[in-house]
Amino acid sequence: MTIRGVLVIVIILGMWEAIRRFNIVGPLLLASPSEIVDALIASGPEFFLALRFTFVEIATALAVAWILGLGTGIVAGMIPFLNATAGPLLSSLFAVPLITWYPLFMVWFGIGMTSKIAYAVVSGFFPIAINTMNGIHGLDRRYSVFAEAIGCSRRQAIFRILLPMALPSIMSGLRIGTALVVIGVLVAEMLASLGGIGFLISYYRSIYATGHVYLGILFALACALFTNWGLSLIERRFTHWRDLQVGER
Repeated sequence: MTIRGVLVIVIILGMWEAIRRFNIVGPLLLASPSEIVDALIASGPEFFLALRFTFVEIATALAVAWILGLGTGIVAGMIPFLNATAGPLLSSLFAVPLITWYPLFMVWFGIGMTSKIAYAVVSGFFPIAINTMNGIHGLDRRYSVFAEAIGCSRRQAIFRILLPMALPSIMSGLRIGTALVVIGVLVAEMLASLGGIGFLISYYRSIYATGHVYLGILFALACALFTNWGLSLIERRFTHWRDLQVGER
């Protein structure tokens, strides 16, 4: 980071602190940087424990959503009948506001970790499955004919031809689905939970501890940034793999 960048950050933090010091914005609406630091000093261990809890939920939900979404998208994209029937169905279900489903997950799985994971899986499943299906179905059918002509097995056709060609659409779905999984976990924790960053945000909001609320928001942003960073690493690996497959052809 350049000196100019550091200076800009210092100025922003100073203005932010001044707004609270001079009470331009009330303490119920805004916490100053010093109040957030005080909250970290007072409740840091609690927030880091909650962060670990939230990361477990996000990682589990991502794994399940990716497996189910990619698997469903690949199968539906390769079979015209399934594409014609599953496409409209998935799009219709995805159009329903997912938050309306959460009471069902609470009834089925309780307010523990399982309901948060299930809700997040459903949140991320649809865009992954839809984009994967559309990406594979939208490929020129001559690629499949070419794979059969050169004696490729079904597995070889999928992994060496179809998936590399459909990778841009698949990665777009993974980005949207991953973001929705993170949002789904945090929102579900805020609605009804026994732990996690979302639960702490909701709890401290109810007792008007604004510094702790803003600290929770920063931890939630850290979850999103870390997940996005991990997805970027995976995307680079997939892109390299795609380039190798295309180069071999």
